[in-house]
Amino acid sequence: MQTPAPRLLIVEDEAPIREGLVTLFDAQGFEVQSVGDGLAAIEVAAGGGFDAVLLDIMLPGMDGLAVLRHLRSRSDTVAVLLLTAKGAEDDVVRGLEAGADDYVTKPFGIHELVARVRGLLRRVKVAATKEAPRRFDVGEATIDLDGLLVTRRGAEVRLTAREGSLLGFLAERRHRPVARDELLVEVWGYRDGSIQTRTVDVHMQQLRAKLKTVGGDAWLETVRGRGYRFVGTGG
Repeated sequence: MQTPAPRLLIVEDEAPIREGLVTLFDAQGFEVQSVGDGLAAIEVAAGGGFDAVLLDIMLPGMDGLAVLRHLRSRSDTVAVLLLTAKGAEDDVVRGLEAGADDYVTKPFGIHELVARVRGLLRRVKVAATKEAPRRFDVGEATIDLDGLLVTRRGAEVRLTAREGSLLGFLAERRHRPVARDELLVEVWGYRDGSIQTRTVDVHMQQLRAKLKTVGGDAWLETVRGRGYRFVGTGG
């Protein structure tokens, strides 16, 4: 039986770029639909069935971050790759906090962009089939990876799906540091962990900031030259 083509929604207001992206992904075997503004994106995405969304942040009317927040508010777990302007670090942080899975800065290389989207699709497929411990205690805190919630003494913090995957992967390998390249392959789904992106660093920064609110700022350790390690102890 032939595998169905992955369905991709492209949200980009600049027509030449949008049309070029449609042509690119159509040639790569995707089933592509495209829109040019945020409101149209929400309307089309509501129909469901998309495997990934390529979402520009700078959109007329409702911007990409508002679109992303709307998707996540209705528990839509579709993989989202943001397109951001070069140097727009604040947009990247806000986007990841809102639940984006990754980002690419403009101008981007077409091979890198296709690799990023395919990486997200691979990770979503693996996550859907993998069974692993999804709830555990760290001292007085409880980490619920299915519910994407960390609680301690009545305080709680919610995680994005990507933060949950990252935290769970590190916790399962707490006996050793995990290299950035391994995280890109195993958590982000890229075939090549040497791809140039700061997404791991930005996600780690955001995850640490969240865990700090429940006393978990020391759970994630940076091991110089080797990567990151989960050092929380069970309770």
